[in-house]
Amino acid sequence: MRKIAAIIILIIISSGVNAQVNAGEDATITAGLPVQLSATYEGTFGTLVTVHDDDFAGPFDIGFDFTFFGETFSQFMIGANGVVSFNLSQGAYRDPVEIPNNKMEKAIYGPYQDYFSHGSTNSHNIYYQTTGEAPDRKLIVGWCEAPMYSCNDLKVTFQIVLNENGNIENHIINKPECSYLLNNATQGLNYNFDKGVAVSGRNRTSWTAVNESWQFIPGGSEDYTVSQIDFSPEVIVPKSNLSFAWYAGSYPGGEVISNSYSMVVNPTETTSYYAEITLCGGTKYFDEVKITAIPLPTAFRPESSVEENRVFHIFANPVDNIQSFQMYIYDRWGNLVFNTNDITKGWDGNGNDGKLCATGVYVWVIYYETGKNHLTNKGSVTLVR
Repeated sequence: MRKIAAIIILIIISSGVNAQVNAGEDATITAGLPVQLSATYEGTFGTLVTVHDDDFAGPFDIGFDFTFFGETFSQFMIGANGVVSFNLSQGAYRDPVEIPNNKMEKAIYGPYQDYFSHGSTNSHNIYYQTTGEAPDRKLIVGWCEAPMYSCNDLKVTFQIVLNENGNIENHIINKPECSYLLNNATQGLNYNFDKGVAVSGRNRTSWTAVNESWQFIPGGSEDYTVSQIDFSPEVIVPKSNLSFAWYAGSYPGGEVISNSYSMVVNPTETTSYYAEITLCGGTKYFDEVKITAIPLPTAFRPESSVEENRVFHIFANPVDNIQSFQMYIYDRWGNLVFNTNDITKGWDGNGNDGKLCATGVYVWVIYYETGKNHLTNKGSVTLVR
């Protein structure tokens, strides 16, 4: 069986606000048609910030009024070492601290530890973004694979999320152990020298975490309830840290056939393809698209009792992006007997002159144009009377 050249662009349709990646809509084609698959990242891109080692950047607008220990704020600072602070005059700091303290007040530690190389200026690991609509807006501040000080091969990835209702979430994708300063790290909320709340066992102590989510719910102006919740990080990433992969047949055990967001495949049988995206810290999401391949007919009979066998045609659904389609049918002497530029029409065994064509073998030639691609193929089909 010869392959017919064509490109079918799959239209990307959002599958909902909770989607992470969209592999496109399913398609049905004549077996062998090249199909262009395109995956779309459906999450949020964060705005990168530049932060000097141990220092704070900002202030930045929260995007809504946020209440922290009974005090309302509209702006925040980002500390290189894993801190979101509402103290707009906060200076650089790197030494281990225990909650409560007066070193970094009005701050969220998520977790606080010494990151980045001494004297460095970071501009590609820390980001923030305000998302949603009132009254459900949220500010997301993230550290994306930030190197740990003195352990540069170890990377931390986590998010601090401020919800408009006052709740705070802390999603830790990966917090490894670094021997520097005995791996002392702090996770929690610090208001001032006598008011704060820390996660149990994580108050200037050595600990590690992988794929954890924590929630802090205010109980008035003096305290918060701390609890571990189902791991549910926000789908957000700086653009430079987003990667794609395509799998054929199954996921995740299938063959990786591309590392681009878009690719062309030529399925000769019905195949499922899986688009995978990888975010900061290796968090992965995937979506499936199914390409149903139907056999290319080698013969047809216009008088057949089966409707599908009465016409010779090339099938592609959807066809919206097929351009300049042309099909030519020639008899064995090279005479043109039929042509069309409508991919949905096909050949019913009649010539352009309206007369019935005789039983026999005919040659088909097909041309397609899709953007910059000009594609041609040909084969033969038997007309049976």
